[in-house]
Amino acid sequence: MLRSAIKWMVFKIIYPVCYFIGSRRPVKRDKMIFVESHGDEISDNYILLYDSLNKSGYDTHVHILGIAQSSWSSIIIRTVRMIWDISTARCVLLDESNSAFGAFRIRKDTKLIQMWHACGAFKKWGYSVIDKTFGEDRQTLDRYNGHNNYSLVAVSGKNICWAYEEAFGLAKDSGIVRPIGVSRTDVFFDEKRRNEAASKISKLGAFANNRKVIIYLPTFRGSISKAQTAPPLDMGVLSEIRDDYIFLVKQHPFVKKPMDIPNEYRDFVVEISNLLTTDELIMAADICITDYSSIVFEYSLMHRPIAFFAYDLEEYYDERGFYYPYEEFVPGPIVKTTRELVDFVHNVDRFDYDKLDKFRAEYMDGCDGHSTERLIEYITKH
Repeated sequence: MLRSAIKWMVFKIIYPVCYFIGSRRPVKRDKMIFVESHGDEISDNYILLYDSLNKSGYDTHVHILGIAQSSWSSIIIRTVRMIWDISTARCVLLDESNSAFGAFRIRKDTKLIQMWHACGAFKKWGYSVIDKTFGEDRQTLDRYNGHNNYSLVAVSGKNICWAYEEAFGLAKDSGIVRPIGVSRTDVFFDEKRRNEAASKISKLGAFANNRKVIIYLPTFRGSISKAQTAPPLDMGVLSEIRDDYIFLVKQHPFVKKPMDIPNEYRDFVVEISNLLTTDELIMAADICITDYSSIVFEYSLMHRPIAFFAYDLEEYYDERGFYYPYEEFVPGPIVKTTRELVDFVHNVDRFDYDKLDKFRAEYMDGCDGHSTERLIEYITKH
């Protein structure tokens, strides 16, 4: 009861009054603001656009809110500072949902752009999961809905615009969701960056004995605040491929507990943590293993084999669900045990690249190495 009362006061009085007073000042046409809701530094989702705007002489600000790891009072104070700052900005950029933007109406001279952190449309979120155990109910979403303030939602392809309209509760064919591409995917078309990523992995000893690289990128389970990773793999079975491959694991950022890797397998299975970015792993890996992560979209740009370790598929349907039938949608084999995973690796030369290419053309047609350019064009012309 107390929590609800405080939230009501913050969202219905403090935030809107702060924005109203701040917006009495004139908009600064060179002011661009990036909002990082959960991370502790500016994310890879922003960095290409951030660097480009800085080089062009724009006044760029970054607000780190730390929602996932901070107290109520800290979040409220940081959010108030952010709201005061954005009230005179020409453009505000998000890469995930932030309910604070539902507390007021953005002035017409300010553009609010959603650079959603994931490509494609895979597992459901937002208004698409109001009948699932994951996410919030419709009443809560309606009460604190910041999506109606968006000027633009940049997505990876034209065939998934409908899913973002549904998830954000936007009118169908409103023109707000546009397939101009996802800025951070431009790095995958940069040969220099790809070579640098391969070099970083080689310095970790990943290519010792000419071993190739498998990356395992599982998504999280449960709620964001109590995110859990997938249960451990059968290391004994997995070790059958240790002579030819090194197995690199990178947990979802919401997962805090490291994977338990017995000492005898640590020359073969390595949890990367912050040693390399996810983008660097995608660029350098020979094979990708994931489950329900949107990484499948980015990795499709690499034209390399991918498999889906979906051991809990039925439960995931109940918890969250998908925008497309999972079994028909994924562009690679589905495996449910470590044995099946190892068999896939042994027979990787039989991988169906035609299916992967069709997937890429269907969902990633807006990502061609020039997404950041199109985003800058939109920002500077509005």
